[in-house]
Amino acid sequence: MLSLAREFRKLNSEQQMAVKEGGNTVVLAGPGSGKTATLVVKVAYLLSEIIPPPHGLACITYNNDTVREFRSRLVDFGFHPSQRLFLGTVHSFCLNCILRPFAPLLRGAAGTSIEVASEHDADVFLAKVFNEFGRNENPSWFKSTLTKIRRARDCAEDLTQFSEDDVAVVDRYLDVLGGSSKVDFDEMVSKSLRVVQENSWVCQMLSTRFPWLIVDEYQDLGGPLDKIVTSLTTKGHVKVFAVGDPDQTIYDFTGANPKYLAALSRRPDFTEVRLKFNYRSGRKLIDASQAALAPAEPRNYRPDPGRDDEGEVLFYGAEPELESHAALIATEIIPEMQARRVPLDEIAILYRQKGPLVTAIEEQLAEANIPFIAEKDSRYPRTLLIQWLQDCAAFALDESGEILFESLVRYYHNLCYAAGVVDSRPNLELRTRLYDAVVAVIDSEQPLVLWLREVQERIDLRETLSRAPEYVHDLEALTKMMTEVEPGGPLQDHTITDFATDAKLAGKVVVTTLHSSKGRQFDAVVLPGLVEGLVPSRRWNRRDRNYPEPTPASLSEDRRLFYVGFTRARKLVALVSAASYVNQYGYPVELGESRFVGEIRTRLGG
Repeated sequence: MLSLAREFRKLNSEQQMAVKEGGNTVVLAGPGSGKTATLVVKVAYLLSEIIPPPHGLACITYNNDTVREFRSRLVDFGFHPSQRLFLGTVHSFCLNCILRPFAPLLRGAAGTSIEVASEHDADVFLAKVFNEFGRNENPSWFKSTLTKIRRARDCAEDLTQFSEDDVAVVDRYLDVLGGSSKVDFDEMVSKSLRVVQENSWVCQMLSTRFPWLIVDEYQDLGGPLDKIVTSLTTKGHVKVFAVGDPDQTIYDFTGANPKYLAALSRRPDFTEVRLKFNYRSGRKLIDASQAALAPAEPRNYRPDPGRDDEGEVLFYGAEPELESHAALIATEIIPEMQARRVPLDEIAILYRQKGPLVTAIEEQLAEANIPFIAEKDSRYPRTLLIQWLQDCAAFALDESGEILFESLVRYYHNLCYAAGVVDSRPNLELRTRLYDAVVAVIDSEQPLVLWLREVQERIDLRETLSRAPEYVHDLEALTKMMTEVEPGGPLQDHTITDFATDAKLAGKVVVTTLHSSKGRQFDAVVLPGLVEGLVPSRRWNRRDRNYPEPTPASLSEDRRLFYVGFTRARKLVALVSAASYVNQYGYPVELGESRFVGEIRTRLGG
């Protein structure tokens, strides 16, 4: 077990200040600043020395990957999710800590019998509404607008930026959703916001259970969560420890906006702590990334004082055809990185979205016999259930003891408890049944489909999931994955070892989106397609027959996305640019290389 005192001493002065701060705190944490270590030590410190039992705290974040990481790190300190420690996503917090206990306060609510709409349910409801309105476009393209309108309405923000028809579609979707007696993810937050805004005593009750609220990636959680936090601090006197970075707001399409974190940091009842060191990248990489992010507003981040190398930025010029970018990567850039002793699995090629460029990259890598993994095509569903199953597979194969059986038991018990099939504490029968299921392995190359079938049958996994409403998305993810690992599916050849290692076998270049790269790090990053019009993006204006300058909001969004991708690198970034490109219709677009590349050249004196 880790020593809290020893881990605290490892933190720098700003991190220690954040941990010791006794009131509302905003921690502005740039890339590589050690914000996760700070947050975990803060939680351990509060539970060990500040918050007396039976009171506790809630720690919420944006996605399940981060929940998993926090859980693992807190276990090292001896803390596990319990009545004193809620650890989950913002949706899980709203559903289980606010909506289920207090839903009867909402007109027409069904209390703890609230049913969660699966992603498939939501898709069906939206398709029905589109049919009613006679809209022929793909409903999935509307999801971003759906979320933005709902969040804007929850925050009483101006809706004139949206068309009246789009607002009407959203209203009708909410009617259909309400008529189904189900809630989707956004509705969990919306209804929870109503509960805490309309009932001060609910905030006070929550503050009794959770006198502290820890929020990670605050900039990504949007306006409704910000209003929930405001209600809890003003009505319930909950203390808040919010960690985030406005510069890494990249989920604008969901309504995320850096203004909420910025506003929180300016509140007089909050103390701001800025983490100024970047322990991931060298001085040259830090300077280059900030040049593209905000040329006139340097952030003044500093490298690790004990680091000697500055990192390096390599510039590659490509021909107009996007295939040229891919050829450069396969024939020059990857070999150059290998010559510098960068392992293939420490190289990431990051792109904005699927299209001809990504197809060309995959083809060129295959032709050059460079092993790679295209994550958007073959990664497993990112739900806590699937990640738990991966941990189970790793436990079955691992002889080093890195995966603790108790951590597997805790998740399985929580599932069974939610399904109403066990009492509040794990018993010997539950432990034995899970252990026998998990270790039912023939060998490390056992087909994944056989192992998954065995586990499901031995612990009645599908039946248990179906009886736990909040696990509806996990059941959906499991069903989808089983289809893909069955004979004929895209994952039919995957083994239990592939699954346990997330299919990231040693020696494979990672090809993934800029969005998916967030929170990760690699020795080297390749950024292709750096042409004005693509990065930053511009849209063709049919009336004027040109590509107008991006709007300030659009340009800021693209800068942040580029910044997130660039700052994944520890040692090396390769920028692949061109003066023009050929669009999807076969016409040349001659707007020059990406302005981001020029800004980096200027900053580095090149």
